[in-house]
Amino acid sequence: MVMMMRAISSSAFESAVGGRRAGALFSSSSSSSSSSSFFFGGGGGGGIGRRRSKRCHDKTLEKRRLVTTSDDDDCTVFSKSMSSSSSSSKRKEAQRATHMAKLRASFSPHEASHRQREQERDDDDDDGKRNELLTSKIFCNRSLPMKSITSIGFDMDYTLAMYKPETFERLVYTKTVEKLVSHYGYPKEILTSFTFDETYMVRGLVIDKKRGNVLKMDRHNYVKVVVHGFKEVSAEERLATYCDSSKVGTTFTGNEYQAMDTLFALAEAYLFCQLVEMKDTVTRDKKKQKNKEYEKLTNVSYHQMFDEIRNSVDLCHRDGSLKTEVAKDPAKYIVPDESLKRLLTTLKMSGRSVFLLTNSLFDYTNVVMNFLISDKTGDAKTLDWLDYFDTVFVGSMKPNFFTQDSSIIFEVDAKSYMLKNTDSGGPLTPIGGSDIDHVSLSSKIGDGTNMYTSKVYQGGSYVHLMDSLGISRGSDVLYVGDHIFGDILRSKKTLGWRTMLIVPEMDHELEVLEETREEGVLCELKQLRERRDELNYQLQKIEFEEKQQKEKKQKTAKEMKMIKQLEEDFQAAKLDHRKKTKEYHERFHWVWGALMKSGCQNSRFAHQVERYACVYTSKVSNILQYSPEANFRAFSDTMPHDDSSS
Repeated sequence: MVMMMRAISSSAFESAVGGRRAGALFSSSSSSSSSSSFFFGGGGGGGIGRRRSKRCHDKTLEKRRLVTTSDDDDCTVFSKSMSSSSSSSKRKEAQRATHMAKLRASFSPHEASHRQREQERDDDDDDGKRNELLTSKIFCNRSLPMKSITSIGFDMDYTLAMYKPETFERLVYTKTVEKLVSHYGYPKEILTSFTFDETYMVRGLVIDKKRGNVLKMDRHNYVKVVVHGFKEVSAEERLATYCDSSKVGTTFTGNEYQAMDTLFALAEAYLFCQLVEMKDTVTRDKKKQKNKEYEKLTNVSYHQMFDEIRNSVDLCHRDGSLKTEVAKDPAKYIVPDESLKRLLTTLKMSGRSVFLLTNSLFDYTNVVMNFLISDKTGDAKTLDWLDYFDTVFVGSMKPNFFTQDSSIIFEVDAKSYMLKNTDSGGPLTPIGGSDIDHVSLSSKIGDGTNMYTSKVYQGGSYVHLMDSLGISRGSDVLYVGDHIFGDILRSKKTLGWRTMLIVPEMDHELEVLEETREEGVLCELKQLRERRDELNYQLQKIEFEEKQQKEKKQKTAKEMKMIKQLEEDFQAAKLDHRKKTKEYHERFHWVWGALMKSGCQNSRFAHQVERYACVYTSKVSNILQYSPEANFRAFSDTMPHDDSSS
C-alpha cells in the first residue's frame, strides 16, 4: 500500500542567487541513515505539525482573550508577563552545546542519531516514531510525478557521501590555515592559536568581503543579522550600512559578496571571521603594527583576505592534500550508509537509468564509492560499485557542465585512471608508459547512435550525458544534489531537469519546529504579535483623529492617562514580542537562528530552495520511504488575503 503524500510549499521569490565556483576536487552532496522499505512509508508535508499547531491554538484561546483585552489591569498583567532568564552568555553556551550535539547527529545518522532515536523510543515510543517520520519526509515545492522520470542522477559529495563536520571540515580548516602561512605570509601564530568550531556557521549566509561582515537576510534581501568577526553589529549600524541601496545595491551579488551556498564553505567562512578579528586587534595595537610578524594583517584588506582564504582552499583541493588524508581512513571522515546499495538497486529495478555526476575526479570518487557501497578501502578496493550506475561522469566542472554543449570529454580507464580522448581515439599515456586497452569508440560523439560503451567519463557536457543515456527531454531527468547554484539552479534553468535538493540541516530544523509546536511557542508568538499590532493600531487611530480635528482640543487628565497607558503597553508588548522571537530563533542556532527563516520572513536560502528545488529533503535515503511511482504534489500557493478570515 502506498501512502498518500503531502508536501510543504512556500511563497515564490524573485531574487537571483549567487554562486560559488566549483572546486577541482569536490562538488557538494549528502548521506543517509537506514530506512524502511522503498514501497511503504510516510507522506510528504507536515500534517502532524499542522494538527499539533491547531491543538496548541485551541488550548490557548482563553489566554488569547485575556491578552487582547483593553482593560487596564489586564494590560498591566501583560506588561509584567516577560519571563526572566539566565544570563545571555550562559544561555548561548547551552544553546551552542545543544546545537553541536544535534548537528553531529544529523550528519552521523548511523552513529549519534541512531542512539538518540533509541533513547527517544525508550522514553516515549510515540515521540520517537513521530520524529523519525518527520525527518524522513520529502517536501514538495513543484509537483513531481515520478512516473515521468526515466533517469535519476546523483551528485556525490554531501549527497551520496555525507562528511563528518567534526573531522572533515576540521581537516579542510587546518590545511587552509597551513596554506595561508606558507603561501601568503600570514602570522605563524594562527597555526597554534586558531581553533575550529564546526557549529558556528550555517548555509545561506552572505560574506561582505569589502567590510569584513557576514550577513543573514530574508527573501527580500533585507539584512536582519550582521556579524563582524564574531561580534554582532548593532541595529543602528546595520540599518545605516545596509538599508541604503546606493551603497550596497539590492541583490548582494558581484565581486564584493560571496554566497555560502554549500557546506564546503563553512570552514573558510569561520576562518574569515577569525582573521577579521585578528586584523582589527592588530590595527588597534600600535606595538603589533611595528612587528614584522603582523605586517601581512596590517596591509591586507578584508576583500583580499577572503580571496586568499578561497585560493588556499582551492589549493588544498588541487594538490591532493585533502583527498590523500580521506583515502587513508574514509571511515574517519565519511558517514557510512548501509541503505545506499538498496536505494540504487531499487531505482534500477524500477526501470530507470541511474547516473553519477560529480566534480570530483575518478581516483577520489573510487575511494568514496568503494567505502559507501562495499565498505572497502586501500588495496581491497574493487570496481563493483560501478554496477549500480549506468554511467559515471567525473571532473564535470559544474555548473559549466549544464551550460556548455561542446566541452572536451575523455574516457576514463577505471583500473589505471588514465584518460582516452573519445573524439580522436588517442590514449593519453604518460611518457615512457605502456599503452592501455580501450574499447574502441566512435570517432564522433552524439551522431545518433549510442557508442558510449564505457562506464566512466571525465569532463564533457550535458549533451554527452543525455546522449549516453538516450534521453532527449530535460523533464525526464531528476537530479539530486546539495549545491543550490552548482547542482540545482543551473540544471533546472538551463536544461529543465527536475531537481531534488539535499539539505541535511533539515533534521535539526524539523526537530526544533516540532518541539516549539508542542510547547505552544508559535501560538504564543502569534498572540504577542496580534497584541502588539492592536495596541499600535489604537495609538495610530488616536493620532489620526487628532490630525483631522480643525481645532485642537485640550485633552482631559483621564484621556492623557489612557494614552500614556496605551503607549507604555505598546512598548512593553513590542519588547516582549522581540524578546520571545529572539529566544525562538536562538533555539535553532544561537547566532543565526532558523535556517529557513529570517525574522518572520523566509530566509534568502529558503527563498532559493523554494524557487529552484522541485523537492527537498534531508538525506537521499528518504527516497526509500516512497514508491518509485510516487506523485509528489505541492500545496496551493497562498497570499496574505487568503487567510484574512482567520
